[in-house]
Amino acid sequence: MKVTFFEITNTTLRKALSKRGSIYFNYIDVVFKYPWLCLYNKVLLLKAKLFNRAIIHVIGDSHLRPFVFRSPFLLHHISQATAYNLNKDNSFSQSKRYLNSFLPDINKERDVVLLVFGEIDARVHIYMQYKKNDGRISIVKIIESTVERYGETISKLKDDGFVVCVHGIPPAAPKSFIADLPFLGTPEQRSEISTEFNKQLGAFCRRSSVPYIDVQSISADENGFMKEEYAADEVHLNGKAIIFVRDSIVEALKYKRNF
Repeated sequence: MKVTFFEITNTTLRKALSKRGSIYFNYIDVVFKYPWLCLYNKVLLLKAKLFNRAIIHVIGDSHLRPFVFRSPFLLHHISQATAYNLNKDNSFSQSKRYLNSFLPDINKERDVVLLVFGEIDARVHIYMQYKKNDGRISIVKIIESTVERYGETISKLKDDGFVVCVHGIPPAAPKSFIADLPFLGTPEQRSEISTEFNKQLGAFCRRSSVPYIDVQSISADENGFMKEEYAADEVHLNGKAIIFVRDSIVEALKYKRNF
């Protein structure tokens, strides 16, 4: 089989960038976007140092895409990570190892950590676990367990001295099936799961005095599905929600951080 120069280059760059959890995985994005993202990050870090302005370190899965090139957000991507396994040693995605590799570069006295996880749990794993146990454990109980596990990471970061915020998951898509994305359950079931997940995650954050960014409040319609105006695709929010996220963090932390 003939391997092209572009395929070799793409593979080499992917291996190099995977050490930092790069959000770009194909050749075109690596060549034309990643260098500019690196430059943007350097400028953002320099401005933060010169003017003592807080950086919001967004740590998450593919749902941090809308934050690309948006100040004051600096991205740390962990591919295929779940909220449930974020605090698990040697998970498939190695999410705990990646998370811990990002933390030493975060200025605890100046910056903010924004966690963006849980959508894949709600879209796939919660309903899958419900079916695996033949409904003996309710979906609400499975969500409780997932939020509790996610909460272990949130609490640990807070206890370690980081200022932490939590990004709620986006609403479910009103789609019955999409060939290249794994949906489990009916659209209505996934909407109920996403809504309940956000409800429980928000309650945990309030009990823990952690700012919770309720993106569902602005991006869901009356049936709990993602509004078209906020949709980048069937799963991800677009950049329209970023102003709301930033304003929510600034309002919650205006007496703790200089934005």
